[in-house]
Amino acid sequence: MTTGNDYRAIARKTDRPMWIWAGCALTSVLLLFGVGIVVAITLLNKDDEPESKLPEVWPSTSGEALRPVPMPTGEMVTALTGGTGAQVLCQAIPEQRWEEILGGRTLREAGRACHAVTAELDVSAQMIPALPKDTSRGVPTRTTVAGKLAVIASDKDGTSLSVELVDVAPRNGASPVLNVAVRGRVLEVPETESKAKALAEALIAGATPPGPKLPKIGEDGEIPYEKTAPGPIKDQPLPVISWLLCAELGRALGVPADGAKPTFFAACELNGVTADYSELSSDVRATTSIAGLPAQVGEKSVVVQLTGDPRGETVKFKGTGDLTGLAEKTVPPLLGR
Repeated sequence: MTTGNDYRAIARKTDRPMWIWAGCALTSVLLLFGVGIVVAITLLNKDDEPESKLPEVWPSTSGEALRPVPMPTGEMVTALTGGTGAQVLCQAIPEQRWEEILGGRTLREAGRACHAVTAELDVSAQMIPALPKDTSRGVPTRTTVAGKLAVIASDKDGTSLSVELVDVAPRNGASPVLNVAVRGRVLEVPETESKAKALAEALIAGATPPGPKLPKIGEDGEIPYEKTAPGPIKDQPLPVISWLLCAELGRALGVPADGAKPTFFAACELNGVTADYSELSSDVRATTSIAGLPAQVGEKSVVVQLTGDPRGETVKFKGTGDLTGLAEKTVPPLLGR
């Protein structure tokens, strides 16, 4: 005969699997709930991570807006001053081509180099004196770009590529190597090597259309004199500036410029007088005005400031005779007046 205690024992045995199942179900629900919370937090954190974007202020504090410049031909891009070279490289190809190569909207500015940024990339392009033996990316390896000798170095952060456009002796005043550096602005840097190569090829084609070769450069930087049409010296290649200086010295002195001694470094000597152009100079302490421009007159030299920047472009005259009068005649044509 079955007693009450027996019934209670049977009930306990029967309920045990139900409690076990209920406990397992509750545990599963809690685990799923916890996983959901973790996923939600991860997504929220991902949304909170700052995304790289284009700068709100452009040009940057150290940059210069793009401005119209005469575009060089032939090998003359290797003979530009740094500031002009940066402007030329930034504008050697259209904005649309920049964006096609770099993969997004692109902002450009000039400085000592052409500087460009996208939301993901930071890019610079400039002419330098020689192929580098090492870079911030490590020891470069040899390759060819646009059929020219090049070296390239890449790491997880970016690529540095240098292409020799003209084979000239180092330290003669020319900058025959195009350097393109592409690095990331984001944590996960996109592929940069192919972009550096494509940009270099495009810039080479855009900045070196058919045209003149560099003049033969002597050991002391001397170059042959070439007759040149009068015009302003601003943004011209260095040897062209030299020839323009020679021509204006000849006119001012009343002697043929054929006997002048130009150098590659934007300077010319004629009849014992030297005219020397400088893109960047030390402060001009103006003591007078020549051709309406601030000028510093010394015992054997006259320096004329060509821009409003006291550390900017100047022409320095050295030698004997009336240098102030010579500068008054020479400077206006050099400015296109």
